[in-house]
Amino acid sequence: MLKASDVMGCMMGHKVRTNVNAQSSAISALLIALVSISGATLTACSPSSTPPSPTSQAASTTASSANGNNASNTNATPNASIASTTAAVPNQLTIYTSIDKAALEPLLTSYARQVNVPIHIVQDEPMSILARLKAEGANSPADVILTEDAGIFSTAVEEGLLQPFNAEKAVAHVPERYRDPDGNWIALSSYARTAVYDSRVLHSNDISSYADLAKVKWSQKLCLSQGKYIPNQSLVVNLINNLGDKRTQEVMQGWLANLSVPLLLDDSEVLKAIESGKCQIGLVNSNHYGRYLQAHPDTPIKIKWINKGYGGVSTNITGVAIPHAAKHTELALGLIEWLAAKDQQSLYASLSNTFPIDPNAEASVLLKSWGDIEVSPIPVRFYGERQALAVDSMQQAGYY
Repeated sequence: MLKASDVMGCMMGHKVRTNVNAQSSAISALLIALVSISGATLTACSPSSTPPSPTSQAASTTASSANGNNASNTNATPNASIASTTAAVPNQLTIYTSIDKAALEPLLTSYARQVNVPIHIVQDEPMSILARLKAEGANSPADVILTEDAGIFSTAVEEGLLQPFNAEKAVAHVPERYRDPDGNWIALSSYARTAVYDSRVLHSNDISSYADLAKVKWSQKLCLSQGKYIPNQSLVVNLINNLGDKRTQEVMQGWLANLSVPLLLDDSEVLKAIESGKCQIGLVNSNHYGRYLQAHPDTPIKIKWINKGYGGVSTNITGVAIPHAAKHTELALGLIEWLAAKDQQSLYASLSNTFPIDPNAEASVLLKSWGDIEVSPIPVRFYGERQALAVDSMQQAGYY
């Protein structure tokens, strides 16, 4: 029988931390429920443990370099048996993901032992994953894509990198708003693009809406990532849907006027800038803030669910798909259906600092501690379908 303490120990071995003590209890309870259902067995994963044999190996992993931009620079985690990233391996399930591998490993290890199939994890940035698939073509070893932002999935569909699949068991746990109408991908969890602020100088009540951040009161206080960063393009799709194109351009121009530093590379840079006092407020994905909080439990940065009463906060998804060149589609489909089930969905969401999609699944204690959230009702597929419109609007506003 798998002990939740074993998996929690594994997670700590990969330095996954939280400053909310109740979070560990919630994850432990979910793991106990999960294993009682699946009957899976997980051995200890500390560096002193004996590595599993190839036939029972739970997971082998590679990761991109620390900055996430060098797809060819990969490193093994302790006890990992590294498989080739250029050719498919018989009876091995290969996952390309942008989700933190340390968060995924406890969950995927449980599934790998249940079905007695090794799982190989390749971690990279979302756009780099698409570049890998294009470069590898028919020789790609990837069987499953697990990444964030519906815009990424739409781009993958347009470029012929995915294949439709019929996961009836999964669909039962995923509302229609969170599914591709052509069956190319489904969501597993959601997150918001919202405000984070320096609690040393600001209070939650100071912050109201996306449009409010364009007002002169925020002059020299705002940090933003560049317009080329896809999460910002998805946010602008939402703003245009809510405010119209003309008003959205005015808001973006106001943001640019209020910047305290030039546009930054990504959410990590925004969080670092706030931490260092270079700015007081910024917009980031809530799951990226959660990951930052785990690494910096004493940070003064707080999160605010923005846009209540103004159309709701912009949300997006982490989702799963099967590449066009996948060699193990049945194994991939089995994993997708397993991940989408309520208990696994709750656990996955907790581990990735996101909200489960299944309305019957529990959000984590950490996310609940951030308060009530009002969500924009926009269908997430719009983020891909209307991305070009958003990019055009951003370029006209000078935000790119």
